[in-house]
Amino acid sequence: MSFTRTCYESMNHCTRSVSHRTLCILMSSLLSLTASARESCGDEKDSVRTPQTGLFPLPIIYYTPETGVAGGVAVLYLYRSPEAPVTNRPTSATGNIIYTAKKQIVFSVSGDMYFEDNKYRLLTDVTFQKFPSKFYGVGNFTSSGLEESYTPQVFSVRVVGYTRVYSRFNAGPLLRYESVSVQETEPLGILRAGTIAGSRGGTAAGLGFAMNWDSRDNTFATLSGSLQQVTTLFYRGMFGSDYSYTHIQLDSRNFFEVAPGQVLAIQAAAELTDGAVPFQSLAKFGGQNILRGYFEGRYRDRQGVAFQAEYRIPLWWRFGLVGFVGVAQVSPVINEFALNRFWFAGGLGIRFLLNPDDRINLRLDLGYGNNSSGTYITVTEAF
Repeated sequence: MSFTRTCYESMNHCTRSVSHRTLCILMSSLLSLTASARESCGDEKDSVRTPQTGLFPLPIIYYTPETGVAGGVAVLYLYRSPEAPVTNRPTSATGNIIYTAKKQIVFSVSGDMYFEDNKYRLLTDVTFQKFPSKFYGVGNFTSSGLEESYTPQVFSVRVVGYTRVYSRFNAGPLLRYESVSVQETEPLGILRAGTIAGSRGGTAAGLGFAMNWDSRDNTFATLSGSLQQVTTLFYRGMFGSDYSYTHIQLDSRNFFEVAPGQVLAIQAAAELTDGAVPFQSLAKFGGQNILRGYFEGRYRDRQGVAFQAEYRIPLWWRFGLVGFVGVAQVSPVINEFALNRFWFAGGLGIRFLLNPDDRINLRLDLGYGNNSSGTYITVTEAF
């Protein structure tokens, strides 16, 4: 299920916000950048140290079944006032352009800005993408024979304003605008017939709110703590939307250090919609983060739930091993969720610690589902 990551997390915000499809590998330039920053900070231990101010080009390369091999370039700008405490997170802005082996193109500009000693946070993302993909129909038991190719062209804007309300609790307004043009469909396909909401494209514009409790010790590879998050968006004609619907996302992540360096990570997520929902915004699972082993969007419907767990073990030097399992299902209504409707997936992964200070891992995951599999090469953990 898409369960889009609305908690945009600093350095990896730039790529995860691109319709939850991409993650970048920040190569040696970023590693040397963070290393230099730590040298300039002396011996004081602090997991959030970052460079002061600078503009840095970063190469991008990754692989997923949805994209094939993909590459591009990003430009990262970091700023923190010299007078600010070292514990303050920096303001950052990122622009990137990505092209994939499947002729998909993505361009995005994003910002992560902090004010008044991190009390206020403004997250912005503007994205354009032309992304050939696959559609299998709507429902939890659609046949693979229904597969049809289509090419949407999407322009989207997302803005979240967080205020630290109390301790680790943050909340604030959320705005999202998305304009979709479905440019290529198969002659005999469901989308060409126009019977599915969103098959002709259109505009979705909504306002809502986001709130979370975030006690994780690290956002890239958490050892302990939790993230509890809720986002709600109301799409209405008064906001300029062609569709009127409500979209709610729930995300609960909990991390337990069972032994030194060994972590049990558990995630439960739900996506709930009501109203005239375009098929692009339906709950769906698959891809590099939720239920690895299924093509992203293989199953989609109005409601969705997913549960997954990982066990992460350090092996030798910078290498680690991960085992993961998960279940998910979609349904037209909540009361049709049932134990015998879940799709299962599992697999193994290898980790290589690119940056020990920030715990930034390169990950290779092999996921297996029901007559389905996927290989994923990305950076940072799935959740």
